[in-house]
Amino acid sequence: MMDIDMILSMVSNPTRRRILEALVREPCYPLQLSKEIGVSQQAIMKNLDLLEKNGMVVSHQVTSSIGPMRAMYAPTSEFTLVIDMRNRMFVANIIEEEEGGVQEETPKTENLDSARQEISQIDREIEALERERSALVRKREQLIYSAMSKLGSDMTYGHRD
Repeated sequence: MMDIDMILSMVSNPTRRRILEALVREPCYPLQLSKEIGVSQQAIMKNLDLLEKNGMVVSHQVTSSIGPMRAMYAPTSEFTLVIDMRNRMFVANIIEEEEGGVQEETPKTENLDSARQEISQIDREIEALERERSALVRKREQLIYSAMSKLGSDMTYGHRD
């Protein structure tokens, strides 16, 4: 189980977010990240070290055809971070991939166009689900407020302590 405070701390830094964005696309060497992100190699190493100490990335040594072994970095887990902030409500949750969960078969696509269409459709479905979730959270918050208001009006001053 990942710690939400650690995750929020790690992703609060823009350089670390950019490092993670690059690493989820493909494992990278520090020099590669430095060039791609436009940040010094020293800053990249400092942030990679912090990400590795907190269990968000892992490094392994790989052989190089042009010199000594090099460290390559990759993310260690997959998760979704959800934060709801509304009147009288602040909730932050991590939705982690279940270990040993159902592995879906990689969909087969006939060509690049059909893959793009399917990805676009999935993106639209995710967006619709997020809007529906937001509406449900808003409705929940309104029901709680209404119930608390009703309870408050039914109580005498002495009951409110």
